[in-house]
Amino acid sequence: MTVNHTLENDSFSLGSRPRADATVDAERLIRKQETALGYRIMASWGWGADGSGHITARDPELTDCFWSLKYGVPFGEANVADLVLVNHVGEVVEGSGEINPAAFYIHAPIHSSRSDVVGAIHTHTPYGTPFSAMAIPLPMSSQEAVAFHGLQGVYVGEEVNVTDLATGQRIADALGHGRLVIMANHGLLTVGTSVASAIGFYLNAERAAEVCVKVPDGRVISSSSATDVHPSLGDETNGWHIFQWLVRSRVGDSTVVN
Repeated sequence: MTVNHTLENDSFSLGSRPRADATVDAERLIRKQETALGYRIMASWGWGADGSGHITARDPELTDCFWSLKYGVPFGEANVADLVLVNHVGEVVEGSGEINPAAFYIHAPIHSSRSDVVGAIHTHTPYGTPFSAMAIPLPMSSQEAVAFHGLQGVYVGEEVNVTDLATGQRIADALGHGRLVIMANHGLLTVGTSVASAIGFYLNAERAAEVCVKVPDGRVISSSSATDVHPSLGDETNGWHIFQWLVRSRVGDSTVVN
């Protein structure tokens, strides 16, 4: 289990890794802290200013339930206390409030289909959304894109407002065993074995989409080169490291969500 979401600045190094020595209660708190920090990271770029976007975190004990931010809380003000626990039929079983319905309809089938997924994130971004209108996988035209080599799918349905579990299941099917699904005409969604890695890789996806939007005919590296480089860029720990940097550079004090 991933238990330490952020490290003190003086202990963060190239060799830093998430530890696996927590109790269930400690792991739950870590996942909730990473979720709240993730919302604040999104807000630091203005993502989700209109309420569009959601992060979910599977509960480590009630594994058919996930945590997400209750509806109406500005992303930049997200705290652990603002998260609610939702079960597989959309009922709030802990906390007070509702969640964005799309968070349930999109994320619940993904969590149900993928027992390895702890965290998932989707929002509408300046480059991910326009790139999604191409309805194609990310080409390997940037370093960031290589993190998704062989790990991405495209959902080509036209249900850009997801209002039912059947559509969410089709999105989960398009994701398959991957890390990224491009929802055509809608945006990007990434998953991870921790909330932190899902968020870290979402930034990679957004940056890769930016390259494609700005340089649509840019050089694409070969599949063999992408295969060679992927292990150094696509490991879950790399996504976790990106998250640590984002907390430091975009949020600052990680305890602000407690």
